Amino acid sequence: MTTMKFAGAAWSFVGASLSESAAIWQALGIEAMDLMAVPGGLLDSREIERDPEGQARRVTEAGLPLSNLLYVFGEGFDDRPVNSVDESVRAANRETFTRVLQFCKAAGIPSVLVLPGVDQEGITHEEAVALSAAAMNELAALAAAEDVLFLFEPHVESVLESPFETLALLLQNPALKIVLDYSHFMAKGYGPGDADPLGPYARHVHLRHACDGKLQVRWDDGELDLHAVVEVLMDADYNGYLTLEYEHDPWMDCDQVDVMTETIKMRDEMRHLLATYPFSQE
Repeated sequence: MTTMKFAGAAWSFVGASLSESAAIWQALGIEAMDLMAVPGGLLDSREIERDPEGQARRVTEAGLPLSNLLYVFGEGFDDRPVNSVDESVRAANRETFTRVLQFCKAAGIPSVLVLPGVDQEGITHEEAVALSAAAMNELAALAAAEDVLFLFEPHVESVLESPFETLALLLQNPALKIVLDYSHFMAKGYGPGDADPLGPYARHVHLRHACDGKLQVRWDDGELDLHAVVEVLMDADYNGYLTLEYEHDPWMDCDQVDVMTETIKMRDEMRHLLATYPFSQE
């Protein structure tokens, strides 16, 4: 029997408070919630840096177990990237990250997710990837010392958009693990199967339908093979969270679907697939 658990993204329901989002997820039978902290957001990353204990008390009042924190250091991908060529920025990120870990510990959040950085002027892509690996290994060591799991997510508009390059980095950096989100690879034109080898490195999963060129699409337009995803995760003995991550956001045209409708469809199909695994070969 699988030990995979469902979680919901706190950022799915635009305009809802954390408590309201938690209540919606509870009504849908979802047992945990992922948080996202960005500067000026509903959960403000700057406030976590300023008062981690106080912000931890705030988020636990939402009344739902917390499954993961996506933490964004700066205003957008290019601001304070983990692989910044500026050592002072990387040092500031490390200092901030110690406060983030205090927040996670106080709030009972088992894992923290950061983004792997971006390509930058003045260095090659290969150098940007190497800087990303070095910086993330430093953050992973800080997290391990606090018994918090460090994760990164390969994503569009980052230094790691390719599943093949991501796999190469993981093979060379055994301390690093990922949040696996097929949609980011599919949006860049990779086939769903191209990301399957990343299954053994997944410690958290985001789920939504996608297709070539589209990060998020309606169910009937989706090209993600959910049977194959379940098989990949089962083969990898995955026992973490499956986070339903539909969102209403103009970025990448993610405001073109009904979040509630698509979330329920994904929840129901994944519940069915997990309950009927192993699938008939007939």
